[in-house]
Amino acid sequence: GGRQARSAGRPCAGTAAMAELSASRRHGVPAVWAVAVALAALVTVAAQQQGQPQKIPPPKWLDDEGKDLFQDIENDDNYHGDAMCEAREKLLKKMAGQAAKDAGEHRFRVLLGLGLCELRKGNYPLAKKRLDSGISELNMPSEDAMLKSPQMAHFVLAKQAATFLSKHEVTQATTALRRCREIMDRNLKQIIKQLHKQMSAQGQAPPVDLVLDEMSGFGKTGQYMPMLVKQVPVLKGEFAFAETLDGVLDALDRRIAGIDSSLKDKRIRLESSKGKTGALLYVRALPAEAVVPGGQVASAQELVSGGAAKAFVEEAAGVDKGVTLVKRAKEGSGCKEGKGFGKTCAAIMKVADVASNGFGESRVLVVKAGKAQKLDVCTTNANLGILVAAKDGATATVAGAAEPAPLPAGEPVVVDFCREVSVAASATTAVLFVQAWHPEFAAVERTTELRARAKTFGLSEDDVKAAAKVVNDHAKKSWEKAAKQWREGSEGQAAIKQAFAGAEEAQKRQAEEAAEAKRKEEEAGDEGRKKALEELEKKREQKRLAEQAAEEKRRKRQKQLEEEKAARDPWLNFPEVVALEKQIDELKEGRREANAKLEFDLSTQLTKDISAAERKYKKAVKT
Repeated sequence: GGRQARSAGRPCAGTAAMAELSASRRHGVPAVWAVAVALAALVTVAAQQQGQPQKIPPPKWLDDEGKDLFQDIENDDNYHGDAMCEAREKLLKKMAGQAAKDAGEHRFRVLLGLGLCELRKGNYPLAKKRLDSGISELNMPSEDAMLKSPQMAHFVLAKQAATFLSKHEVTQATTALRRCREIMDRNLKQIIKQLHKQMSAQGQAPPVDLVLDEMSGFGKTGQYMPMLVKQVPVLKGEFAFAETLDGVLDALDRRIAGIDSSLKDKRIRLESSKGKTGALLYVRALPAEAVVPGGQVASAQELVSGGAAKAFVEEAAGVDKGVTLVKRAKEGSGCKEGKGFGKTCAAIMKVADVASNGFGESRVLVVKAGKAQKLDVCTTNANLGILVAAKDGATATVAGAAEPAPLPAGEPVVVDFCREVSVAASATTAVLFVQAWHPEFAAVERTTELRARAKTFGLSEDDVKAAAKVVNDHAKKSWEKAAKQWREGSEGQAAIKQAFAGAEEAQKRQAEEAAEAKRKEEEAGDEGRKKALEELEKKREQKRLAEQAAEEKRRKRQKQLEEEKAARDPWLNFPEVVALEKQIDELKEGRREANAKLEFDLSTQLTKDISAAERKYKKAVKT
């Protein structure tokens, strides 16, 4: 079928796309960057084809078998399934050593697919190797340069995820995977919007929001997206990439939930939000310990270094009523003039992870003596709670923690308030409850959620832009450092790493034990076969000796009979009689052979000859 499609010679949208991509490479622009440029050609040709499905053509320099493999992969719905992974291995061999201008780009696509195959299977070292080889085919200056390009960054992030997983740095890997997915979603939206613009010019376009809403089906479900994917085949590979990463993230989320049981409860509660614009958000594979020392969290340290903790201790004296200081990335009513928290508010708003947090509400609690006060439960596990008591004597009890955590005056303590948290004090005490971004929730994720939920959060376009600027500016300077600080010394991180490493070791042991058992089975089989062969040889020798003995006995008996015959009838030993007897035996043997061959005429003649010879024999004996 592949050869027939190629020989038909009809133009397809994929041809135009590949031409655009090749042209872009000649001008020093990576192929993936040129996808958007190629879309106009794709849509125009697709319209001319009157809705017929389009295909990306195989490179001309492949042999027929290679072209068939190429088309098998492009046509298969299970893009990264086992069968297509095997097909890519064969196709890569067909592409090896090719020096055509577009050979590197095609090898990149195959190696990318193989890397995703291994990532899906959990073979992280090989996934890293494949993705690394694929990136090298693009001849980019560096991976850092690729990370700065929205159209290239997800390739590097996928490789980073494989690298981290091969070292059991699990949450670093899941952060890279989530970043990768967000960037891919943005790229896909950009592509679809450009396609929609082209279709609108032809008067054929449904509302763009309806098309974008179908992205979660990865081009397989919905009213519009499956048709769009058929017309723009480049989308199929992008959606398959995204779907595979989603599967890997889901699998890792389940594994982490097996180590940190609180994650499962968070998912059940937080995923109940409607779509991607609701007030609740569950972030996959983003765990947090029940209680974390303030020195492990950069935003908690900033409350101290920026003066917020000190200002709060001073301004909270005599407070008898709780107030909101920051809500949905904007100052709350407690920051108004005359409320007494001017210095605290000013200092808090300088902490980027608090000031830009659209989910968060930072406020002052007044905890009565001897009466525990429960904290509001989180609306996303992408937030952490930071508690600062104005006086000594307060404690925080967090579900899952071994014991209540003391809250020394002016010293931040970080809690996972997605769990049940209650604060108690020996005397009436004001406690600052700050909500900050989780350190491993990346900037691209934060800005995405701010934009998607702006209406729910009551944020104007200017509010969103301001918050996004704070997120991005802070990320450029401090995000990687803050994430590293969060991981270092973390017991939860160590437990996850140890569990993954232990599982890998157990898997290796099982594989080694299975291989050893198979080897022993084969050795036992070889030993059994050897014994059976020896027994067979023994039986054959016994049979041979028995046959020799029987033959020797027969010869002796024959000799005895001949001797008895000679003694009884000495004339039978006359040469003439012996010759006739031999002649008769030869004629009878000849007749037996003739009968076996169904040569009846010869058999009849031999019978006559035997009769004549027997008459001569009798006559000779009588004489």
